[in-house]
Amino acid sequence: MNWYYVGAGAICLFIGWQFSQADMTRVSIRCDGAALLSGSFIGLNQSYSQHLFTDDRAVLSRDLRFTGPVESTIRVNSSGAIGYDEYAENHRIPDVSSFLCSFMGTKNEERPSEELASSGLMQSGQIISTKKVEEEGTRSQTLINGTGQVSLSTEARSNTTTENSRTYAAGPMQVSEVVALGGGEYDGW
Repeated sequence: MNWYYVGAGAICLFIGWQFSQADMTRVSIRCDGAALLSGSFIGLNQSYSQHLFTDDRAVLSRDLRFTGPVESTIRVNSSGAIGYDEYAENHRIPDVSSFLCSFMGTKNEERPSEELASSGLMQSGQIISTKKVEEEGTRSQTLINGTGQVSLSTEARSNTTTENSRTYAAGPMQVSEVVALGGGEYDGW
């Protein structure tokens, strides 16, 4: 057995493990060709996923924080095609202040949840998106300027209500969307 390969493999596994323990990632790509930027997070009650690609001169950047609330900021500016897909989901555990006993029914109890989905294919333009997924709720701000097609959807569910919203734009566009779900007001974060 060649111990050089075993040692190199152990070093690669250790370096990969260190990256898996990261609390945040920051990526910036400046290119004059094709670029792909992808990332995701799956937690106990929260999930986030995003995929971006460009095929011409472009600048892409992403900040993704995992500690505390999941926070993501995406910036894309491209003179060519942009593919954009972003998804955030939050299932909140209800606050149970009373003592739970075997006589209390919890099987039919629904947990409040929110989902945000954004996708699009642009000929050229600029996309700036910020998402924050935390216990108190989900916040999002999206700015799009360019030419193409974009779909933005929101869904919030609780025990008694379901709220849905969908925005679709095609052609030359300037889209600005601010979403604050889960109670409270938009705090301008």
